[in-house]
Amino acid sequence: MQLDVSSKRARKLIREHGLTEEEIQQIVASARINLATFDPEYRTNVTQIAEDLRKSRPTIYGWADRAIAATIHSLRNIRTGRPPKERDRGNGAEG
Repeated sequence: MQLDVSSKRARKLIREHGLTEEEIQQIVASARINLATFDPEYRTNVTQIAEDLRKSRPTIYGWADRAIAATIHSLRNIRTGRPPKERDRGNGAEG
């Protein structure tokens, strides 16, 4: 699987997380499987992805399942709205 990771965002994420080429391929494979699962307009060939990465289809689906579980967990734990303003403790107000 040939990937173009030259975008500024890709380079930033690779650097920040120390991603290896194999990890990047796992991320892309998982994303493609999950898109195909939830977006009927998106098409992907799991067999081809598995062959390209020399992994089994169950392995590819396992990656995708773990990625979606992590995404769900993350989305459910994001606080919405603006964070509360910190009170200025030095203004003499009792608090």
